[in-house]
Amino acid sequence: MNKLTKNYIYNSVYQLMIVIIPLITTPYLTRTLGKTLLGIDSYVLSIVQLTNTIGTLGTNVYANREIAYVRDDRQKLSKTFVEIFLIRLLLCVFSSIIYLFIGFNSQYRLVFSIQCLSVISGFLDISWLFIGIEEMRPVVIRNVCVKLAVTGCVFLFVKSEDDFYKYIIIYSLGQVLGTLLMYLQFHNIIELEKCEKIELKKHFIPIFLLFLPQAATSMYGIFDKTMLGILSTDISCVSLYDKAQTIVKTPLLFASALSAVLMPRMANEFAMNHIDSVKVLVKNACNYMLLLFMPISVGMYVISNNFVPWYLGMEYFESIPVVKVLSSIIMAIALTNVSGAQFLVASNNTKYLTISYVTGAILNVIGNYYIIPVMNEVGAAFTTLLAEWIVFLIQFWAVHKILGNLGLKNIIFKRCIATCIMFIATLYIGNISCSIYIVFIQIIVGALLYFGILVFLKDECIADGLILIKTKIKR
Repeated sequence: MNKLTKNYIYNSVYQLMIVIIPLITTPYLTRTLGKTLLGIDSYVLSIVQLTNTIGTLGTNVYANREIAYVRDDRQKLSKTFVEIFLIRLLLCVFSSIIYLFIGFNSQYRLVFSIQCLSVISGFLDISWLFIGIEEMRPVVIRNVCVKLAVTGCVFLFVKSEDDFYKYIIIYSLGQVLGTLLMYLQFHNIIELEKCEKIELKKHFIPIFLLFLPQAATSMYGIFDKTMLGILSTDISCVSLYDKAQTIVKTPLLFASALSAVLMPRMANEFAMNHIDSVKVLVKNACNYMLLLFMPISVGMYVISNNFVPWYLGMEYFESIPVVKVLSSIIMAIALTNVSGAQFLVASNNTKYLTISYVTGAILNVIGNYYIIPVMNEVGAAFTTLLAEWIVFLIQFWAVHKILGNLGLKNIIFKRCIATCIMFIATLYIGNISCSIYIVFIQIIVGALLYFGILVFLKDECIADGLILIKTKIKR
């Protein structure tokens, strides 16, 4: 088994944990803490995430790429690590001051104060080192252990609304613990004595160029919750939107797993000028994204009526239309993971990233400003939908311009036929009864129909998979 496959398996295991743990904790928290307290938590966390994303100036993605470029030279690797780490340390000081200023002028200042630990942990996190050298095992082990510990503490200590601050403390300390665990292993990779001459200036311009698309991404990926907290008539709207977004984006964690693994490999291939190999990687990634996320996008829309009230509780009934609107962004985000997080970052084509994300951010902020006061969480969902698809269209235009035709038309046509038939069948089943059992029937029937039709149409991915299975069985 090669390193790429191992890393994808490791990352998939972690992403699976990220999927399973919220599936367990979210229904418990929505019923224990309620939408108002969770709305406050979501609003403050949006500020934390904005601080970490904007404050780090996009150094997470930049660091992944730069470490991947020099991973085969221990001296250059050590020097690059120290330089980027020092830059993040300086940024941490300035960003934390600004964050605390915002927090002390908020009515939720105690929550802001506790979550300052999460802000600092985000800056000091060095998982980008292990991702860059394609050693996912330490990152996965750390994150899985921390997630399990935090989950256990939530069930043990959070029993009612009175335990809201306990929940915030548990979350923040989990972030700190996860960051500290990484420092137990990095000395096996980095040799500080080899860092003779530290050069920080050379990183500033490329960091800033990569920061622009990262900041723009935050503006429409996170800032919508911040604007909801400021512009909506009720802070609980933030929780209604946040939990709906969590449901919709949970399957996309597997797309992120593929991006985290493929980007360093793509960067390495690009650095060696293996353009044909890069094109194959991009095409294969798109192929698998289409195979998995076209039916998931449609399926999420179909099951929302029965699934949301059962999963989140009747207090979150108003999240149903939000899930319906956001379900169609699943396909856009999955493919954007290929075009942006993988190819455009790896190939250092940050100008296209900047154009796409800035355009999406502008549309999102303007749309939120006018629509949120009227439609609250549903308005935020519509502007997010518009932004995600605009970003997708701009980025894939850039990929086509650089790499040429990827040859996906026939693949897309077959997947559309299978998805449409699946949609009609599962929509009909959903009208039979309002029950969670109907949801399971919809999922099973939908999956059998979708993959069965693709087998009949001799889909490329399905055919290769069947051949692989037959070969394994014969062996």
